[in-house]
Amino acid sequence: MVDIINSDMSPSEKKTRIRPFLDRMVDVDDVARYCLGTYWRTSTPEQRRHYLDLFHAMFTNSIADKLGDYRGVTFSIGRASPSGEDMAVETVIVRPNQASANVLWIVNQASGGPKVVDMIAEGVSLRLTERQDYVSYIERNNGNIDALIRALTRQIERHG
Repeated sequence: MVDIINSDMSPSEKKTRIRPFLDRMVDVDDVARYCLGTYWRTSTPEQRRHYLDLFHAMFTNSIADKLGDYRGVTFSIGRASPSGEDMAVETVIVRPNQASANVLWIVNQASGGPKVVDMIAEGVSLRLTERQDYVSYIERNNGNIDALIRALTRQIERHG
């Protein structure tokens, strides 16, 4: 992944190359289910399928946008320690001319091998933040999951 990030590829090419890597290393479906909260259980199979497709696209776009302009990035992996049923892996991300970032990766092995299920940067959980946003949006729309699906669709269409 570091090679992709540090390459001279266009942001869209990086996005194309990063997605298979993310699918292998991150349990995107688990993160998506978590982000929908209790609404996952009340959603229909069709809503789940559509939501998962959109979540994968949003996740890839988000990561690619954050990494698209990076060059000269290095990652330093620190210690791993148990965190409930998961492992917490400490890393430091160093970008030229910017402060280094301490990131904690939460890794779960229940999904057939180690996969990332959360990223905590500056003490903030990515999946918890997304869950709060998504659940709040659904609640503001009278519990209508389709409202979130439409909003995610519009966001992806605007993103290009």
